[in-house]
Amino acid sequence: MPSPDRDPNASGPTAGENTSDGENTPESLPDREDRRRQEDILQEDILQPRNTSRCEEGSRREEKEDRWPDSGLIPAAIEVVFLEALSGDALRVGLSASEAHAPERSGTAVGRVPAVVYLWGIQAPRPGQPFGAAATEAAGRICKGKRLRVAARSAGPEGRITGSVVAEGKETSGRQDVGRALIRLGLAWQDQRRPSSAQLRSLEQEARREEVGLWQQASPTPPWSW
Repeated sequence: MPSPDRDPNASGPTAGENTSDGENTPESLPDREDRRRQEDILQEDILQPRNTSRCEEGSRREEKEDRWPDSGLIPAAIEVVFLEALSGDALRVGLSASEAHAPERSGTAVGRVPAVVYLWGIQAPRPGQPFGAAATEAAGRICKGKRLRVAARSAGPEGRITGSVVAEGKETSGRQDVGRALIRLGLAWQDQRRPSSAQLRSLEQEARREEVGLWQQASPTPPWSW
């Protein structure tokens, strides 16, 4: 079973978990306010697509940047089953056995083999890092109960895939790019170590201005420097 660079089994409280002794206490007011703010941001992204000329221009630039190298290859569009969020930028999913060209394993949906998808272009806080648990929880909330479509950019050993992931509701036309949503929530950085996109950079700047998520900190430490 592959494991992400950020150890999903690292100890530490998860988002919303009560770490005090004794009986569990209700979610604190700041936690409820943060959750409400996150839900508002996500609904804005689904219900009010950005159709300004600037965004259209940025999307066109991004499409060019998102293409595979000039090798005649086209990103593989794969539909997968969401299993769990291992971290803010790593999702455990089930691939169909035919797509994976491998025998199915126990612990996944029937006819599926496990794989880990790393979200392209972003880096989320690692487990144990401030907002690491919140990023993991948000990724799971965005993906749970949704169809996931992966535009695979690269594939490594043991079912490791890097790509963009879009979550689609079963009963709604709403579609969300998971990586972009996390950056918009202030729960991830655009990956400065590798080629990224103009839209990811723009979303990060917007989250910085609004001081959402990890940008509430004076000087948040990116995961590649943690």
